[in-house]
Amino acid sequence: MSQLNDFLVQIPDKPDVMATRTSNVATHMARLKGLIESGTIVMSGPTLVAHPKSADEGMAINGSAWLVKAGTEQEVCDLVAGDVYAKLGVWDLENVTVTPFKCVVRKPL
Repeated sequence: MSQLNDFLVQIPDKPDVMATRTSNVATHMARLKGLIESGTIVMSGPTLVAHPKSADEGMAINGSAWLVKAGTEQEVCDLVAGDVYAKLGVWDLENVTVTPFKCVVRKPL
């Protein structure tokens, strides 16, 4: 078994995809649940243009961010490509960044 490494993953959205993103969030989250339970994805969430100024203001989502434990960068890319957001064209796969990362402090949830 190869050593698992940490990777920070930033996945930008393509323009004008909020309706597709929103209508497929349940499928996206169902897949993430198993990856989180297995420890493959340590952290996941949407990236924002800015934080909402009030509780009733919607989030201006412009992509996703993950912290992934994997053996190689290619394994991370394969995880991204397997997501419903990738398959439906929500994510801009040509501009994904996968950065090797060494997490030295983790606080259990």
